[in-house]
Amino acid sequence: MSNSSGNEKLNKGNVLVHTGEGKGKTTSAIGQIVRARGHGLAARLISFFKGNDDRFTRGTFAALKELGVPMRNYVRDHPDFGRTSEEEARAECREAVEFLKDFFGSEGEDYDLLVLDEVNVALSSGFIDEEEFLSLLDEKPDRLEMVCTGRGAPESLIEAADLVSRIENVKHFYDEGIVQRAGYEY
Repeated sequence: MSNSSGNEKLNKGNVLVHTGEGKGKTTSAIGQIVRARGHGLAARLISFFKGNDDRFTRGTFAALKELGVPMRNYVRDHPDFGRTSEEEARAECREAVEFLKDFFGSEGEDYDLLVLDEVNVALSSGFIDEEEFLSLLDEKPDRLEMVCTGRGAPESLIEAADLVSRIENVKHFYDEGIVQRAGYEY
């Protein structure tokens, strides 16, 4: 293999999928954002089902803002929690897909890393059309690294991805009744 093809592979933007029933999918993706920013790379976070705008003023999200990471959340809550209707979820996911189309065609070249946090849930719940999302991968700028997190990643996305991590829950303190702790789980 010549150096030029090796460099091409080094500069290729991969599609990474973090899925499974265990804890750590979002945490891993946030770590990738911090690592990228530490190397002077431009990163962006698009999330699904992460709450209202107030949640983005504190904790992890406040730290990402300090690092200069643009963020946007689509769909406040998953309809299973009863605070968002399926109609609202579909409309906001449609808006997210339109945003991604525009982003890939315009400013996507300006970024090195894009995290789509909980997009796998939006796909597995049917709020984002699987085929349409897969066709979006063809529009992704070549050197843009893209991370898709969430339980239930569809097999078609797993097949299309360059790297897949399946996070398994071996033991969790939730099983003992311990609730989420600020700074550790969110």
